[in-house]
Amino acid sequence: MKQFLTLIFLLNFFIPQPGKAQEQLLSDTMNYLKLNKEFIVSGFTDTRDVLVSPVKWKKNQWIGFAAFAGTSVLLYSHDENIRDFFQRNQSQVVDETAKYGIEPWGSGIYLIPLIGGMYVYGLGWHHPEAETAALLTGKAVVIAGGFTLLLKGITGRHRPNQDVPANHTLWEGPFTGFAYVSFPSGHTALAFSAATVLSAYYHEKTWVAITTFSLASLVGISRIYNDEHWASDVFGGAVLGYTIGRLVYNNHLKKSNFTVVPYINGPYQGLSVNYLVD
Repeated sequence: MKQFLTLIFLLNFFIPQPGKAQEQLLSDTMNYLKLNKEFIVSGFTDTRDVLVSPVKWKKNQWIGFAAFAGTSVLLYSHDENIRDFFQRNQSQVVDETAKYGIEPWGSGIYLIPLIGGMYVYGLGWHHPEAETAALLTGKAVVIAGGFTLLLKGITGRHRPNQDVPANHTLWEGPFTGFAYVSFPSGHTALAFSAATVLSAYYHEKTWVAITTFSLASLVGISRIYNDEHWASDVFGGAVLGYTIGRLVYNNHLKKSNFTVVPYINGPYQGLSVNYLVD
């Protein structure tokens, strides 16, 4: 069980007993981030951890991977049936909704301004929680985008709208350029990486998880509806985005064992030195 060992140094050498409000203040300020060299370096270390994470997997992780593989095979075998269903059920209203209301969340048209707005709000109005959430989300989105491009280049899968008739079994493999980049769905990966970080950071606000994951799921569905991806592409992008989002958030927590934060209790001001003991 984790415990907090907190030592309070007050400027006037008076040490009051912190109440619940002060304990909440310390808890809320434990994990705040700033856009600095350390944060930039953490982007590279998190990317490294994504690459080497399978080496450190335990039993539960391997069970999860087996479930992912099994679900992927099942979806792959039904890719063409799922595509046919969506192509038979097209309408102008859904077309417009997908184009202007859903798809831009995965392309970054809406997501990037949201992250940027959160960061500016946190920085300008002194809300470090918004600043931290924006930085973590942005980092996860960038890493997810990088790995998506890597996998697209390696697999070289044909999009459903690139062949007549569409063929879900066409994979060009690595070193063939970027003409065929269906797997995984980048829109879905970015949307799920953002949803995962935001829902984890604001875990006490249920509506955040419901809203973000609903939007991310709709982004994935819109990619199938628009005939840009197979269902297995979307599932692969969702798992990739979720996995990277969780790793980025978990790494952030692990690196926050030692912090120094301001302490304010009425007329008394000082610093709180916090050390998290496992």
